[in-house]
Amino acid sequence: MIANHPSLGNLSLKQLRAFVCVAESNSFTAAAAVLNLSQSAVSLLVRELESELGLKLLDRTTRSVRTTEAGAELLPVAARVLQDLGAAVAGSRELTARKRGRVRLACSPLQSSLLLPRVISAFSERYPDITVVLRDTPGGELVDLVASGEVDLALGVPPTDPTFVVGEPIMTDDLLLIHPKAYGWSSRKRVSWKDLVQRPFIALGEHNSTRYLVDRHAALAGVSLQPSYEVAFVWTAIGLVEAGLGMSLIPGLARPIVEKYAGVTMLPFERKSIKRPISLLQRRQRTLSPAAQTFGDFLRDHIRNGHAP
Repeated sequence: MIANHPSLGNLSLKQLRAFVCVAESNSFTAAAAVLNLSQSAVSLLVRELESELGLKLLDRTTRSVRTTEAGAELLPVAARVLQDLGAAVAGSRELTARKRGRVRLACSPLQSSLLLPRVISAFSERYPDITVVLRDTPGGELVDLVASGEVDLALGVPPTDPTFVVGEPIMTDDLLLIHPKAYGWSSRKRVSWKDLVQRPFIALGEHNSTRYLVDRHAALAGVSLQPSYEVAFVWTAIGLVEAGLGMSLIPGLARPIVEKYAGVTMLPFERKSIKRPISLLQRRQRTLSPAAQTFGDFLRDHIRNGHAP
């Protein structure tokens, strides 16, 4: 290990700083002023360094101070060490002050396109030196990405098994029923499970969190849904509905997208709407970086202050 390197002995940063200040100013008096130490204290630090190295680093006279050959060789190295360490400490303090850093976030393609762009834009204005890496991925993969450490945070449905990943609820989303306008249903009609089994149904894929929610509530209602079509993405389901191929239950977050399709109509579903909890997910017992913590706090406040679509 570098920290245990035998050649380092008992060298200290105070000794190096004292030597560099004296060597650069050619004066113990000037160095003492810079370091806010007494001249005798600076002299002692330099002597300790010389003793530790077994070398004379400075030639002293009553009128001047000059580096020896060994001192001239050590000076640029010692100065670079102090400069690099100073930069590292300053960088660490910037991280702690949340002025810079990197946060890796995962969420569904739907949230990535409708919710997160505005959040990231507002966040970047406040924290321009924190980079946000957004990973849009199917909802069923979010928990695994957090558990494996591939991302710091994820926005999605909380896990059924919180052993490795925990979720903090920050919003809810209802399920939205969409159907072809050609059905001619009244805007006041409340569609039931009975209506779903009488028409072709377009389901989201098995690894989609919305699909799990639909199947679970259908089972509770005593209904067995047999999808006529199964798709991976919400946009595809909307397109199939517009083509008149059936109806579908999708996240309510998709309303702005559905409104752009003239041939698709939205309706409330069942008397008691199905709520989909959305949580901020992170790995259990792992401390977030200052950048990730800052983004999580910002996202939470942004949504709770009513800025979610």
